[in-house]
This record gives sequence, C-alpha cells and structure tokens, in this order.
Amino acid sequence: MIRMLDALARLATRVPSLTLLVLFIATVGFGALATQLEVDTGVEGFAPEGGIVETLDEVGDRFGTASAVQVLVDAGPGGDVLRHDVVLAVERLRATLEADPVVTAALREDRTGQPAIITFAFPFTAAVDDLDDLEPFELELIVDAVLDEAYDDIAPLLSSELDPSVGRARSGLVQVSFDAEVDDETRRAAAARVGDLVAEFSHPGLRTGVMSLVEIERAIEASLARDMPVLMGTSLLLVLLVLGLLFRSVADVVVGFVGLTASIVWMAGLGTLLGPRYLGMIGDFSQIGIAIPVLLVGLGVDYSVHLTTRYREQRALGDDARLSARVAMTTVGFALVLATVASVAGFLANLATPLPPIRDFGILAAAGIVAAFIVLGGLVPATRTLIDQRLDRRGHTDDRSPAARRVEGHTPRWVRAAITVATRHPWPALGTTAVLLGAGIVAATGLSTEFDERDFLPTNEPVIATIDRLEQQFGGDVGERTYVLVDGDPRDPALLAGTAELETRLREVDGVRLVGDRADVMSIFFLVDMHASQGERTRERIASDIAAWHDPEAAADDVDLPDPIDDRMVDDSDELDLPDDLTGHLDDRLAAGTSTIGALISSMDPDELEDLIREAIADSYRDDRPSTVSDADLAMLAALPASALDLATLDRAGVPVDDDDRDALETLAALEAAGWHTGGPDDPSGWPALVAALDARASDEVASFVDTGGLLVSVATFGGQDGAAALVADVHRLAEPLAEHADVRVASDPQVSAEIIASMSSAQLQAILISLVAAAVLLVLASWFTAHSVGLGLIGIVPSVVALVLVLGSMRLAGIAFNALTATVASISVGIGVPYGIHLINRFRESRARGLGADLAIEDTMRNTGPALVGSAVTTGLAFVVLTLSESTPIVQFGQVSFLMIGYALLACVFVQPALLVLWARRRNVVG
Repeated sequence: MIRMLDALARLATRVPSLTLLVLFIATVGFGALATQLEVDTGVEGFAPEGGIVETLDEVGDRFGTASAVQVLVDAGPGGDVLRHDVVLAVERLRATLEADPVVTAALREDRTGQPAIITFAFPFTAAVDDLDDLEPFELELIVDAVLDEAYDDIAPLLSSELDPSVGRARSGLVQVSFDAEVDDETRRAAAARVGDLVAEFSHPGLRTGVMSLVEIERAIEASLARDMPVLMGTSLLLVLLVLGLLFRSVADVVVGFVGLTASIVWMAGLGTLLGPRYLGMIGDFSQIGIAIPVLLVGLGVDYSVHLTTRYREQRALGDDARLSARVAMTTVGFALVLATVASVAGFLANLATPLPPIRDFGILAAAGIVAAFIVLGGLVPATRTLIDQRLDRRGHTDDRSPAARRVEGHTPRWVRAAITVATRHPWPALGTTAVLLGAGIVAATGLSTEFDERDFLPTNEPVIATIDRLEQQFGGDVGERTYVLVDGDPRDPALLAGTAELETRLREVDGVRLVGDRADVMSIFFLVDMHASQGERTRERIASDIAAWHDPEAAADDVDLPDPIDDRMVDDSDELDLPDDLTGHLDDRLAAGTSTIGALISSMDPDELEDLIREAIADSYRDDRPSTVSDADLAMLAALPASALDLATLDRAGVPVDDDDRDALETLAALEAAGWHTGGPDDPSGWPALVAALDARASDEVASFVDTGGLLVSVATFGGQDGAAALVADVHRLAEPLAEHADVRVASDPQVSAEIIASMSSAQLQAILISLVAAAVLLVLASWFTAHSVGLGLIGIVPSVVALVLVLGSMRLAGIAFNALTATVASISVGIGVPYGIHLINRFRESRARGLGADLAIEDTMRNTGPALVGSAVTTGLAFVVLTLSESTPIVQFGQVSFLMIGYALLACVFVQPALLVLWARRRNVVG
C-alpha cells in the first residue's frame, strides 16, 4: 500500500497540472450526471421489500383500489358546516372540482350512491333540483329528516361532535376518489390540482385543508428545497471559517473548500449513475439523503486537514514541496486509506437492513467518502506542489502556519493533560471509561424505534395542521382502511358465507370504525346490500308518489311543517296579488326589513295558515300526477303494497320511470329472484347466486371486490401504527373458521409503518455488529501485516466503541429514538471514530520507529497529531451541528447524534486511546 501511495504521490507531484485537469474533467462529468438526479419524497419507499406493501400492491392490481384525497372543511369552535351558506359553498367547490379537466381525468366512475366526489352536504342536497332555490328553512327540514333516517350513513363525513338533535357539526369532509386504472402520474397531477383548487377556495368563517400522499410529498419537497441551500451553505461557511483559523492560508482554505464541493458533486453524479436511470443498483435520492452532503463535508474535511497539516510539518522541517507531498501521502495517506476503507465498510453495513432508503443512504455515503479521498488525495498534493514550487523559486521558504509551528513551539494545555493521563494515570483513565461504558449500556437498553411520515415535515406545514385536526375532530386518519384479502374460490358457498360472517363480526374488533351497530365495510356483501337497499328505497319512493297522486289531501296532511310557521317560508321575491297602491301603503307602515307577505303571514291565524299551506301542497301533488295514468290504474296501484310495484306493473299502468330508477328496480328484481330479502339471502348458501346476479347487472362494481382468485373486504379503521398489530391479530382470529376454504391476509398502511419500525429494530444490532466487526477485522489485519500485532488493531476501534455506547446511552437519556437517520448511528461511529484512532496509531508507530520510548512517542504523537484531530473534529462537528437547523425532525436528531458521536470519539481518542497505546508499548517492550 505504501508503494501504491508513493506512486500516486509521485504522479500528483510530477505532473500536478495534469492531475488537476483530470480531476476537473471528472468533476464536470459527474456534475452533468448530477443534474439528472431524481428525488423521491414518498415515505412508502421505506417499506421492506416483499412485506405488507407487496400485499397492498396486489390488492391494488387485482381490485383497482386507488388513493383518495380528503378535504377538511372546518367552521371552527362553535361553528356549523350544515348552515345554508356553507352547504351551498361546499357544493360550489364540488362543482369546481368536477369541472376541472385535470381532476376529472383521474376520477373513478360514479357508482350507485357513491359519486367519485362526495361531500358531507351530498346526502342533504342529492334530491334538490336547484340549489340556488334552496331556502334556509328548507335545508333545516332536510337536515333534520336525513339525520333522523340515515344518521349512521352520514356520520362518517361529519366531525365526531355531530349533534343530530340540533343538526349541527363543526366540520365535514369532501372525499375525491381516483380510478386505479389511471396511471400514477395522472392521479398525482389530479391530487395536486385538488390541493390547488381548495387553496383558491374561500368562504367567511371556513378553514380548509387537504390530506393526501401528494400533499405530504409536496410539503417534504418544499422542506427539502428550503433546507438544502441553508444546510449546505451554512456548513461550508463554517468549514471555511475553521479552516481559515487553522491554516491561516487562503490557498489551503480554497483547496479544502473546492475539494469538498467537488466531492459532493461526485457523490450526486454517482447517485445518478447507480440509480434507476442507469445501473439500477439504488433507488432515487430520498429525503434522508439531504444529510449526505453535510456528512461528506464533515468527514471529507478530515482528508484536507490531515494531509495539509502533515505537508506543512515536512515543509517546516526543510523538505521541498515535492518531497513534503510524498511524505504526507505515504504517512498520513496510509492512515487515510485505512480510515476510508473502514468508513466505507461501516456505511455498507447498512446493506443488511431491509429498508431500501437506508441501504441507499449507506451506498451513497460510502461512494461519497471514496470520492472525497480521491479528490482531496489528488487535489491537495498537486495544488500545494504547484504553489510552493513557485514560492521556492521566488525565495520564499517559510510556509509554516501556527499548525506547523506547533512542532517546535507551544504545546496546548489539553495536550499536556492528555499526555499526563496517558503516561502517569492510564489505569484510572481506563477504569473511568469502563464505568461510563457500563452506564451507557444500561441506559441504551431502553432505546425505542420510531417511524412517522410526519417527522419529515416541519411543524408549521399546513398538511400537519390538517392531520392534527382530522385526528381531533374525526378520531384519527379518516382515510385509513384495512384490507382483508380472502384467497380462494369465490364461487364456493362456504367461502362466501364464511367471509360474510367474518364481515359481520368485524364490529367486535377494536380500532374498526362503526356505522351504527355494524362495521364500516366495503365488500361484495355491502355492494349487494347497497343495490338492494337502493332498489327498495326507489320502490318505496314511487309508492309514496302514487299515494300522493291518489289522495293528495291525505299526503299533504302527512307533511311535516316547521313549528312555528313563520316568514322563513317566504322571501321578498314572492308576489302578492294586491293593488299597487295598497301594497305601497302597507310598505310605508311596516318596519324596515319586514316584507309585506311576511307581515301578512305573521298576522294570520296559525291553524288557518297551516290549512292554506297544506292545500297548496296538495295542489302541487295534483299537478305532479302523470297524465298517462288513469284513475282506475292509480287506484289499483295505490292498493298494492310497495313490494308489488315491479317495472312491469308500473309500465302497464303508464307510470313514467326514469333511467336511474328503472336500473335500480331491475337490479332489485334480479337480486330478489336470486334469493334476496331485506337483510340478506334466504340462506347463507345463496350468496353465489346473489353475487352472480349482481355481476350480471354491475360487473365493474363487482370486480372491485371479487376476482377469480378470491374476495376483498375493505374496512375503515382508526388503530394507527400503534394498534395495527392487535387489529390484525383480532381479524386473523375471527378468520380462523375460513382456514379450510381460503388463505386470509390482512394489510393496511399503518401496518407498513409498524413493519418499518420492526425491521429497523431488528436491523439495529445487526448493523452495529457488522460495522464494528468489519472495522475491527480491517484494523487487526492491517496491524498484523505491518506490526505483527493484533492488540494494536483492536486499540484502533476503541474510539468507535466508546463513542457508540455513550451515544446510545445519551440518546436514551435525551429521549431520541432510532429513526430513519439515527438508525445509521453505527456507521457514523465507525466513519468518525476509526479515522481518529488510525491517525493516532499511525503517528505513534512513526514515533516508535524513530526509536522513541512509549512515553516520548505518545508525547510526540499528541503534540503533532492531536491538534490536527481537534481541528478536524471541530470542523466536522460544526458541519453536523448545522443539521439542527433543518425543519425535519429525523435530520435534526441525526445532527445531534452525530455531534455527540464526534465529541465522544474525540475524547476517547485523546484520553483513552493514548493510555492503551502506552500500556501496549510498555508490555511489548517487556515481552520483547
């Protein structure tokens, strides 16, 4: 390795201009690739391959499930979204969404009773021909009637504090459902357009919010766009300041800065090259990847600091530029190679995790570290050679910065303290360290693992506020659904009957949303019931119309009127058949704001007024009677029960039936012929006939829940990731009777989050062991082949082990859990601790090779390498501290953990490792 480094040093110092040209061309090439880097802000990419996500994808492919967008309409504390003006405003919003071509391109087809865009106002306005003519008192009557008759069906669209007795609700939902057959890009564009249109919508007293995966991803993208320039700019600025204080040389600061920038460009280019568009070895750049450039700034500066410091040390000793660069490369360079390989091994240990973004994070970080070594390993010696050869020719020979003059000048107090501890009190230092490690291990046993998509969002993002309000006002994520996939023969009566029984018993499961006394379920059984109920309601409505045509007075007497009857039932547009002069005379005598007709109504006897209104209603029934129905036929129809009003009878009597009603009655007739009665089939074994009958009438809808391989039951739940495991266990318990007929699988988005947490938890110990073992094996092999010592290699891993244990304990005490980024803590410990240990050991061995004893060797090491380590640690630490400026919680915690890791690794390298090296050297002298 020394020969290879010497060859590279000779190349960089003999043809420095060519070296810089090659690096420049490579940087331009990688920069071109970097412009093609794609960023994936979706959280679903964190899911383990082949897990619950695979089942969800299968559900989507087989049954066409697609995403939906929820729009929250909030009237605020004490507000009411069932007010007349709010209902009209929301219906206008629905009309706007339905008219937009981008939205309509992705909408699924309307189904019976289920339009693609459904609002909380839909149940109250569905039967209104012209909303603009809907009066406030009329809406109050409709709301009261609908809440009385169908409260359970309406409640899911209104906030949980809905009071049916007064018809008031603080907030409601608008749900936009997309077609699964439409491509993902079209659906995403439609979801984004819904967000834009809702943002443009406004109404006094209303606050709206949109909840969808696209809104979450847009918020993450916006956060990344804000974070990246701030984090990168601040970290580079801080590095510039520290390098300036350390080197006191514009040239060296510029070289370090340019090298770090080029390393980041190389990393981004390699990310594109390794990504889906080229080699396909990794996925797109994820949201946790924002930490990689700052990571490279923190770790890459180590190369610049150590190479430059050693180069200046040799210059201070009188070597020329070319020789100084060669010595720096063959001494410090050897340590940098080992540090690079160990760091790469540590980050590649993340390949063991089943989570793709964390694997990709490890690969990109490893690629960036290699790029930083190549760039700075060539840039520093080549640039310094070019500059200093010119200075030498001009007669300038003293290029010693304070860092270089420390070789023969002042020794900092902390260096003297470290030397004293290592040479005079090594055993107390190691004992103290052992106690701290024990405490760290005890504290670390309580660490938890967390994963929440909201952690990647700033707390001030509107979508976060929408999620919080949905949880507060609707009891959780209203879009959460758990899918029960029943694989088997869908024609098997036992399978259908067993699945129907399972669906009935789902109401017993905690975390399942209820509609009345049943689970809020979508399935083939729900579909059959919905079509049958729709047909029955249609038949009853026609029977009610026939009764009103046959006996208008009796029907008018059954109409509920407001109590009391007042001028809410009229407005100024109503006309009175009165002489103009009389109307004017009345208007002059009335109080301001009082209508003439309102005054007359208020002056009438209430019973007389009610009789007049009921007479007007009866007249309207007479006017509505179809002219095609004779008196005899009408009397015959009125005498029949509603169940006898089939299409043939209605057609013979001349009753007009529109297309929708005709379709509903025909579907009901087909289901009744297949054995349906109110509430279900005559016998559970009759389900296959009912499914076949409905399939003949509505095959597209049936295909959403039945295919050749089985059935799908979709149930609304609110368990979240904390309750996902228990909910799944309960469903599987209820599904045990189906085991003979089918294979039952359960999947939901909260399960995916729970699976991610479980995968991260199980991968933690494995990643830690792989990282530390790989680094230890590398160091042991290197020390064995170069010094015939196993102990020396193990001493090199000490800073990493100490830092890792203390950081894990500190995380527990600080309340920081393992998340998508802190899960890489083992890699960071190796990437930071191992280079520190290697540099110290490498310099210690050099000192020993010059014939110094153990105490003098550690003194020489600490005086020369110690300041460089501190300088590197300060710049690295400041780079990671910058991450705490991020708006993303995982990135902030990653910055905090990495900063702690640097501090603990530096302390271990300064006070623990020197003590071990002194004891090792003394024992080796005795053994020797």
